[in-house]
Amino acid sequence: MTRWTPGRRRAALIGAWLVATLLLVLCARSIDWTRATEVMSTTRPGWILVAILANAAILPLMAGFWLALRSAAEVRVAFARMFEIVSMATAVMNTVPFGAGHASMVLLLIRRGETSQRGALSVLALDQLDEGIAKVAVFVLVLLLGPVPSWMRNGITTATIFVALLAVAMIAASRWAKELKVLKSWLRSTTALACVVGTKVVEALAIVAVQRAFGVDVGMSGTLLVLAAVILGSMVPLTPGNVGTYETAVFVAYRYLGLAPEQALSLALVQHIAFIIPSVGVGYLYVSAQTLARSAIASR
Repeated sequence: MTRWTPGRRRAALIGAWLVATLLLVLCARSIDWTRATEVMSTTRPGWILVAILANAAILPLMAGFWLALRSAAEVRVAFARMFEIVSMATAVMNTVPFGAGHASMVLLLIRRGETSQRGALSVLALDQLDEGIAKVAVFVLVLLLGPVPSWMRNGITTATIFVALLAVAMIAASRWAKELKVLKSWLRSTTALACVVGTKVVEALAIVAVQRAFGVDVGMSGTLLVLAAVILGSMVPLTPGNVGTYETAVFVAYRYLGLAPEQALSLALVQHIAFIIPSVGVGYLYVSAQTLARSAIASR
């Protein structure tokens, strides 16, 4: 088995960043930048604020989601504490690639959420399962509402097969792992699934808000197509915050919907910014507050 030394990890990170940068450059080559500047100058800031707030709503929904996934045998955690854990883990997920965010999620659940190691790992596994189910639901809607590009159809097929295999494995594991008994609780499973589906709903609303900021209307089917592209472009975290891959996926989706290159890229950039601001900002505020509190205590 190949050992991932610090040097190899660095090389992999640089390679992924170069690939993402190349994708972004290829998109940018088709842009009339004078026209793009004009397009950006006509945006309506109010709608961009709505997009940021809609994306911010993902965090409390995720807090409710993770609370529903925790085993009933674990120590009870207040919603405010789980919101803090979610915010900090999400910030890491959107700044560090290659699964570091999910590792931080487990660590935070253990240290800040007083969750056992097995319990934290089960939350991670169930999180991936329910996220996968919600993503497949979006894919099915996209396929039902209209034609999709071939690259997206292939990606949807691969992702759906992976989620199906994960579901089978998790159901089988629930027979002996008590931390996975939540799968057999109708109320907890429904609550968790409702929360994770809610995250996709508010993300779609944020996409619509960005479209309104630019005076664009692609309808529900077009918005879901863009959301599906975001999901596919973000499934493998190759770069910090999916910079490059996110914009490329959204750009390609909007070009497929018939938008001009400069408008498609402007939408992709603003849409990603509206997502990153709450995803990273809230967690950053928590970390900053804790750091300042520790500094104040240490200085006494």
